[in-house]
Amino acid sequence: MGRPGPGVYGGGVWHASWATGGYWAARPWTYGWYGTAPLAWGVAGMATAAAVTSSVNAAAAQQSTVIVVPQTTYQLNYASVKALAPDSVTFTWAAGANSETLSGNCRQGTLNRVPATAANAHLLNAACVVAYGDGSAS
Repeated sequence: MGRPGPGVYGGGVWHASWATGGYWAARPWTYGWYGTAPLAWGVAGMATAAAVTSSVNAAAAQQSTVIVVPQTTYQLNYASVKALAPDSVTFTWAAGANSETLSGNCRQGTLNRVPATAANAHLLNAACVVAYGDGSAS
C-alpha cells in the first residue's frame, strides 16, 4: 500500500510533487476549520495537527502514502483521504492484513455514522487533519 504506482491523485499513490511538504498545497480542496473538533467528540489525548502533518511530510519524503496513526497500530493511507464538504471525509486504513475504506464526520466524530470509539477516534482525527488541516508542522 505504501509504494508509488500509477493512478489518479487521491487514489492512494505517492506523487513526486508531495516532497518537502508539497502534499498540502497539492490537495484539490481548500483547508479550513479543523483543529478543535476532537474536543467536541469527548475524546482526550488526540495527536496534534503538527504531529500528523510531520508524519505525512516524512512519509512523502520516503515516497510512501502510509503513516502510522499516533497512539495506535493503525496505518492511514493519507493519499486516499478525500474531503467531502463541508465536514466529512473518506479514507483507507489498514491494521495488519486487514484494510478498509471508511467515511467519517469530522465535526460529529462518527465513522460510518456511528460514534467513534476511543480506539478509532485517533484514526478519524488523523484523517480529518489530512483532509482539513492547513499543513503546518509547527
